[in-house]
Amino acid sequence: MKSNINLLLLGLSASVALAKSCQDYKIPVTITSENLIYALSPFSDDFDVADFVDNFSSRTPPSDPYFSGAVNQTATYTIAATFCTPGRGENITHKDTVLIATHGLAYDRKYWHPQIDEATYSFVDFAVDQGYSILYYDRLGVSKSSQVSGYSAQLSQQTAILQELTRIVKGGKYTGSIGVPAKVVLVGHSFGSLISIAALGLDSTLADGIILTGYSLNGTYANAVGFVEASQPRIAAKQQPRKWRQLDTGYLTTVDIYANANTFFKKGDYAVTAVQYADSAKQPFAITELLTLGSTVQLPVDFTGAAMIISGKYDFIICTSDCDGTLEVPATEVFSHARGFKAVSYPLAGHGLNLHLNAPGSFKEITDFLAANGL
Repeated sequence: MKSNINLLLLGLSASVALAKSCQDYKIPVTITSENLIYALSPFSDDFDVADFVDNFSSRTPPSDPYFSGAVNQTATYTIAATFCTPGRGENITHKDTVLIATHGLAYDRKYWHPQIDEATYSFVDFAVDQGYSILYYDRLGVSKSSQVSGYSAQLSQQTAILQELTRIVKGGKYTGSIGVPAKVVLVGHSFGSLISIAALGLDSTLADGIILTGYSLNGTYANAVGFVEASQPRIAAKQQPRKWRQLDTGYLTTVDIYANANTFFKKGDYAVTAVQYADSAKQPFAITELLTLGSTVQLPVDFTGAAMIISGKYDFIICTSDCDGTLEVPATEVFSHARGFKAVSYPLAGHGLNLHLNAPGSFKEITDFLAANGL
C-alpha cells in the first residue's frame, strides 16, 4: 500500500513538473540611451523625502528643476530573467508566441508569478496553460538584475533594455527549445506598460502585439500626486536595512502595508494574505523612475499588430479609482491602424490587477484577445 502511495505521489510530481518548463537566465545587454541628469541634492534622511513629497504635490511648480540636462550613455548590464514554455504533453497551441513581461514600480518579476496561490495569481502559469511561452525579468536596478544608482535609473534606460531583450528573443536566444519565436508580444504592468509602449513607439515592428495592464493613455484622470502622497515614501535602506542596505538613498519604498493596500488594492476584492505577500515581496523604486513617469514618449501610431489596455476598474493610480469610460480615449486613435484593439475596465480590481481575487478572469481576457488576433 505504501509503495502504491509513493508511486502515486511520484506521478503527481511528474505531472506538475511537466506542466511548464522554466529556465532562469542572466542576460547581458548593451544599450545606449539618452538619460536625464538628476539635479537636486541626494536625500539625507526621510525628512528630505517628506519635503520632496510636499514640493511634488504643490500647485506651484518646483523652484529648482529636477533635472539639469541629458546625456547619451552606453553601458552593459545583466538582466535576470525567467523563460517558461509549456511542458511535454501540455497545451502547446501558442508555444511559439513569446510574451515578454515587464513589471512596474514596487515589484520585481515575481509580480507575474507570485509565490502565493499560483492558481489564482500567476499570470505565468495561466499563460503557459493556454499554450504560450513567456519571458519575465527584473528591471534594471531591481532584485537580481544589475544595480545602479537610484538617482540615475529611469525610463529611457528601461526602454532601451526592453528593446534589446526583445531583439535578443526574436533572434532565438534564451527561448529554450522553441528557438526563434513565430510571434512576440510585449506585456507590461504600470511603469512596465509605459516602458512597453515607449519601446514600441520607437520601433513599431518590434512586436506583433502589446498588452498594457494597470495603464491608460488618458492623462486626464492620472493620479501621480495621489500615488506619491498615499505611498508616504521612505528611504528603502533606512526602512529595511537588512534587505536594502546596499542601495543608495535614491531608492524609496512605501511606508507600510496600508500604503500598499491604498495604492494597489481595492477593499473587498482582495485577500488580506495577498496584500501581506505583496508588502513582504515589494521592491524599492528609484526617485528618477518616479520622476520620468510623466515623460513624453513617442506613441506607436503606425502599429499594425494587436493592442489591448486592461486596468482594474478601481485603479487608484491610473484613473483616480474609476476607469469606466476612460481607457478608450485617446487609445482608439493611437491604435487606429492596429488589426485588433480592446480596452477593458476590469471589475472588482485595483491597480495591482494580478493580485486581486478575480485575477484569472483578467488573464483570460488577455489570452482570449491574443488568440482571437492570431497570436
